Amino acid sequence: MKKEKLYDYFTKGLNPIFRGWIGAEIETHFIYPNGDPITIDCSQEIFKILVNDGWRVVSMKGVLIAELAKNGAKILYELGRQNIEVATPPADPECLFGVINSFMSDLYLAAEKCNAYPLFAPIIETEEDLLIIPDERDASWLELDGVRQLGLLSKISSVQFTFETKGPEDAIYLLNKLSENRDKFISSNPYAQEEMWVEYIQSSKAGYRPDRYGIMCPTSIGNYVELLTSHDVVINSKLVPFDEAEQENIDMFLRSVWWNFRLRRYSDRLCIEVRTLSRRDDGQILCDFNNLLSIIH
Repeated sequence: MKKEKLYDYFTKGLNPIFRGWIGAEIETHFIYPNGDPITIDCSQEIFKILVNDGWRVVSMKGVLIAELAKNGAKILYELGRQNIEVATPPADPECLFGVINSFMSDLYLAAEKCNAYPLFAPIIETEEDLLIIPDERDASWLELDGVRQLGLLSKISSVQFTFETKGPEDAIYLLNKLSENRDKFISSNPYAQEEMWVEYIQSSKAGYRPDRYGIMCPTSIGNYVELLTSHDVVINSKLVPFDEAEQENIDMFLRSVWWNFRLRRYSDRLCIEVRTLSRRDDGQILCDFNNLLSIIH
């Protein structure tokens, strides 16, 4: 993979018309009334109920339903059999929370029919093996990291917002502004998963560099690319130096560098992901969303 291609990915062919849209990804643990995490059979039954409610199957993993879609939204597993993610389509900020509530209601109602209920907490306390590997990326990580190490991440749930920027310069400015104001999020919603992420990075059999997770403060898009390409690329469950990597899947590489705030591209939009928000009740999602708006506007 070449640095020039990564630089172009962040800078070329971007839409100059700024909409200001924001999307959300909300992970939720589901448990039985006695507090135990739901089984794979239960989560599959939830997915089947959603299919009968207008969601369609877009991905299977063997005989298991792995991902659903409806009106631009997705419902899928996030590493744990009990951890179900709702990813909304991007929307105007004034409409986003209504969009979130609509899709979350679908999930909650389907779960209730299976005697399953949301656990509004970022970490589920259990010694059970919760791992489920729904896609190629997760399968590569399982072999690379080890079962115990990746299992740490199957027990945490987060909320993530992804918002459009006006372009490369604006994106770098906002990345740094978010880093400077991270305490604004933490003060109202402490990030309980921090220690588990650090343990994952340190204990993984892959031998990741410590700065593959955390906060980066780039000075420019060029500097951001330099920081990214200092990290190895995951290919066939192995770490390969960036300059030696032949893989052309840029998005897969970007998803494997777990900075708190990171750049992503969706079609012709350069976006920022805000990743380290603990999953608590739905009211906290609104609080975190308002905190985000106060920082980026």
